[in-house]
Amino acid sequence: MTVPLAPLEVLERARRGGHVDPDSLRGFVRTWLGNSATDAQMAALCMVVATRGLDRDGVRGIVSALIASGDRLDLASLDPTGDTHSTGAVGDAAGLVVPPLAAALGVRMAVMADRGRGHVGGVVDKLESIPGYRTQLDLRSFVTQVRDTGCAVISQTARLAPGEERLAVLRDQTATTDVRELAVASLMARALAGGASTIAVDVTCGAGSPFPDADAAVDAAELMAWLAEPWGRTVRWVVTPMDAPRGRMIGNALEVREAGELLRGGGIPAGREVATAIAGELAEAAGVAEPGQGRSAAAKALADGTALAAAERWVEAQGGDPAVWTTPSMLFEAPLRIEVLSPAAGTLAAMPAREVGEAVRRLGAGRLHPSQRVDHSVGVELLARVGDPVAHGEPVAIVHAGDQWLGDRCAGTIRDCLLIASSAEAPPAVLRRDDPPDA
Repeated sequence: MTVPLAPLEVLERARRGGHVDPDSLRGFVRTWLGNSATDAQMAALCMVVATRGLDRDGVRGIVSALIASGDRLDLASLDPTGDTHSTGAVGDAAGLVVPPLAAALGVRMAVMADRGRGHVGGVVDKLESIPGYRTQLDLRSFVTQVRDTGCAVISQTARLAPGEERLAVLRDQTATTDVRELAVASLMARALAGGASTIAVDVTCGAGSPFPDADAAVDAAELMAWLAEPWGRTVRWVVTPMDAPRGRMIGNALEVREAGELLRGGGIPAGREVATAIAGELAEAAGVAEPGQGRSAAAKALADGTALAAAERWVEAQGGDPAVWTTPSMLFEAPLRIEVLSPAAGTLAAMPAREVGEAVRRLGAGRLHPSQRVDHSVGVELLARVGDPVAHGEPVAIVHAGDQWLGDRCAGTIRDCLLIASSAEAPPAVLRRDDPPDA
């Protein structure tokens, strides 16, 4: 019988590149959560994983320990139930649309969302820019709203996988947010503790993602599905590019504004495609849409107002003003507008997502330390996207800022990272989709 290693022995073996068994990793995390192992040791483990990697069994050991740190919901009595998560996208208004869109198709959506991590925004921070919206609900209220309204989106609770929240904060502090094994472990611990039968994941890939290319993203998606199998859960996924920002808006209130456009049947085609693909996967896996028909059903729900009505019911149930989706002037607005001018004429060939996300974080839309207060009003509005023609001196973006110096710095960063070429093509919105054997 293998004797589990002590935390120090785990670090010594892992640093040398040796195999660490799942029980030892599980014990390491549990010891840390029980405050016997130190934050310094857990930070060291994060860095070891970042440099040495971690096999499937090791990821499973961490996931098990994070789930065991609290309670776990069972929502089988409410089926069909669904949940949705992302591995991180810059300018992700579509992520706000998926829960009510899937609810409009008949999936009861129970989502425990995350705050902004690293250079990407978080659903919770975006929702907190909606006047009156309550991101914190007790579990009874959460389950009741899922049952009666069909959709609830809350922040991390002290009862469901609280260890994941603690690990997420530590990863933020140690610049290991985008370490792929840790990203998968955190996401799946939160999803499995939440209790929904079907989990749909937007697995991003590219320079702004933990996964460098579509093949790596598919490997991660298959790992998530493997992790969910023993729990009797279904994972469906889509792979989307994250070399450039996904939407026109980057920033909390700005992304809520863009989500409203999508829910009203407008918005950019890429945003609609991502939202309908993910919601369609949920609907098909939950059995409320025929195989191959989920995306078209979701597109219809956006076009005919069904999704908008579901979004209004959801926000109102959590204390927010449902008119936020149709009256964007209700949202916070930054006092300054600073134009970013194109440095040359041609076609916008690149606008790196990571650099833009980091610039928006420095502007105040995200956090550089755990206690930092988010400014929900600030962000960047893109007037041109990759593949669009631009003229020299033409505005390609507008920085929404609360401080002139921070705004000018953000504008300079974005201008400097633009690549103008003689020609370029817009990337596809969705690269790959889950293709289960029975589809």
